[in-house]
Amino acid sequence: MSLPVGVEAMESGHGCERAPRLCSVKVLAHFALASLGFRAILVVMCTLTMTACGAASIQVNSSSRSEATPKSVRSLSASVSGTRTVGIAKGFDASKVLTTATGSEVVVVGSVRCGTASCTAIATRSLGPTSASGSWSSVTLHGLGFKRSRGITVISDYRFANRRDGFALFTRYGHTLITSRLYLTTNGGTHWRAVELAHRQFIDAAFTTHSLVGLAGKCSAHGGAQACTSYELMRLPLVTGRPQVNPLLTPNLPYPFLEQPSLAAQGSTVVVVTNPTGPRTAYPLMFESQGGVPPFVKSVRKSLVAVTACGLAIRRPAIWAMCPGGMNISELHAPSLTGRFTQFWDPSGTIGDAFAPVNAVDAYRIVVNPRENGSTLQLTTDAGAHFHTVAAITSPEFSLGATSISFVSLRTGFLATEQFVKGHFHPLLWRTTDGGTTWTRVFPPA
Repeated sequence: MSLPVGVEAMESGHGCERAPRLCSVKVLAHFALASLGFRAILVVMCTLTMTACGAASIQVNSSSRSEATPKSVRSLSASVSGTRTVGIAKGFDASKVLTTATGSEVVVVGSVRCGTASCTAIATRSLGPTSASGSWSSVTLHGLGFKRSRGITVISDYRFANRRDGFALFTRYGHTLITSRLYLTTNGGTHWRAVELAHRQFIDAAFTTHSLVGLAGKCSAHGGAQACTSYELMRLPLVTGRPQVNPLLTPNLPYPFLEQPSLAAQGSTVVVVTNPTGPRTAYPLMFESQGGVPPFVKSVRKSLVAVTACGLAIRRPAIWAMCPGGMNISELHAPSLTGRFTQFWDPSGTIGDAFAPVNAVDAYRIVVNPRENGSTLQLTTDAGAHFHTVAAITSPEFSLGATSISFVSLRTGFLATEQFVKGHFHPLLWRTTDGGTTWTRVFPPA
């Protein structure tokens, strides 16, 4: 997405959500709102109206559920192949930085000129235990996503489960119509195949073990804008097997742009949470499944009432939630998927935050205090009951604030910042291997 840069930490080979989703669009938008001003407000507006749809396909099994008839996904020829070269492509203009789960690979997405057009460029490099290792390589792709035109905004979201498997979700905002495309790669970004679910729009996606799970909505015109009313989960194996599409029995959601469900996954566990925002005749529902297929275990979660659906991060056996409440975001924790959510932090007294769960009980956060210069990195080891300061984040390079953090262990983590140079924001990625005491720049290369 065209957002302040975010670090995506995926669990390689174990299925992972946007790393976590707590450090995803809603979190980035909230943090950036404090540190980047008007530019971030546009991000928040996009967050509140974000949907996505696919552009390609594969044949799907019918569901055994009797409540609704699943739609099929058909095979199309839509695909994009690129050219891989050694080093970073000449004229590379970086827009976002991602990492794979164990911190073993950094992925930088940007663009390069291809004659008179602009092409997508993806640069990758392996990371050793304490420093960069191996050389950069780049893939240049023409035709991935949407063509940009006047009056049109395109937001892109890339996520990689490991160095091979990733997806790109593009959302195109017109005057009254929102369309989007979902692409999947299983060879590190050299080749992408489009994915489409007929008459549905993909709202989000996540990796489980060996599969891609997509959350899709049935969308139509509603009050001069596009609305999604019913939802389904698509499970697409990354290697072989027949994909499946199964309905989620959600209540009618009359305000779809605010009520789009949240999706999270880890290993084989998939969770979807709805968020009705109309008259309180219904509360958020959480659907849990193994592998994104029936049976779906449904439960009412009153604690997850929010302005938009809460961001989720599964860290088995626990689950973390970050729930937007307007100008602040509340963090909650449940010790298990069926356990009770408890709020442990409301950062309304600060001017921004970034949050990164590590496991079921450990998590880092960055707090910006309006009465002090700089930020502090804090750690909890008891599921948010107590936090202690690990280090001050005062380097001049961090002056715009951390737009995202992620930790793959208690020692190794990543922090993304931005520099404003010649009228444009440029991403920087930093890594710590000592729990946040010191940070080394990973991108751009020295």
